[in-house]
Amino acid sequence: MYLTERVIAIAGKHTFRYQKIRISSARTRWGSCSSRGTLSFTYRLVMAPAEVVDYVVLHELVHTQIRNHSKTFWNKVAELMPDYRRRVAWLKKNGKFLM
Repeated sequence: MYLTERVIAIAGKHTFRYQKIRISSARTRWGSCSSRGTLSFTYRLVMAPAEVVDYVVLHELVHTQIRNHSKTFWNKVAELMPDYRRRVAWLKKNGKFLM
């Protein structure tokens, strides 16, 4: 599956570790990371452009190391994906249309 492939590729590139991947029908979250390292993504994410998918995947993978949205977290996201803000903006503007 596409999301699984992206998680494997991005985690491998940046040496992140996770336990498993779960696909859900969540309506209010694009993804989440449990304290046990399970990454969950809504199926609607596959309708987004690849670069947006990669942002959400990276965001959740960073949560495997930093479990909050602190400055440290966002600095790590920016270090690995300098243009992440553009991808977030796309998701905020267009996410509601991914049905």
